Amino acid sequence: MKPNKNIINLIWRLWSHINTKRRIQFALVLVLIVFTAFAELISIGAIVPFLGILTEPDVVFNHTIAQPIIKFIGITRAEDLFLPLTFLFGCAAIFAAVMRLFMLWAITRLSYATGADLSLNIYKRTLYQPYEVHIGRNSSEVISGIVTKANLAISSIIMPSLTIISSFLLMTSIIFALITVDPFVAFTAFSGFGSIYA
Repeated sequence: MKPNKNIINLIWRLWSHINTKRRIQFALVLVLIVFTAFAELISIGAIVPFLGILTEPDVVFNHTIAQPIIKFIGITRAEDLFLPLTFLFGCAAIFAAVMRLFMLWAITRLSYATGADLSLNIYKRTLYQPYEVHIGRNSSEVISGIVTKANLAISSIIMPSLTIISSFLLMTSIIFALITVDPFVAFTAFSGFGSIYA
């Protein structure tokens, strides 16, 4: 329990040194993570009708939910569903991949921007120390310490925290999609993904 409390305290202390602009950006990144999880859910949901049209096109064609959409598009044969559903599945997969890449870019960019802000704050605090303190210090060691602490904050706290949040939300959306399709597969996947993330 003690290490967990220390980590939470460390994150809370780090958060108190982050300016308002970066806090708003963190909130926007969290919104982006939620949208990415939703895009992942859509891409997984698109697999079901795509596989259905490959294996049993008549079942998909006569499905009560699909019938209004099929009539609206003007499709009269089950075989004609193959091209639209393939296109829909491809678009969903590409959209989810683009969202995932954009999320990773945003997380990395924000993490390093926050690290740069923290290093500037540390440098300013160091610069405004009394003259006697500067005389007793080696300037190269001070600069090295600032860079090391900033990099440590990025690699050990900021990026891992955002990665854990995004991984948890993505995993939850995948498990939710699997539960709607097959609860047994969902339980198996949850156990596997859960042990990996743990």
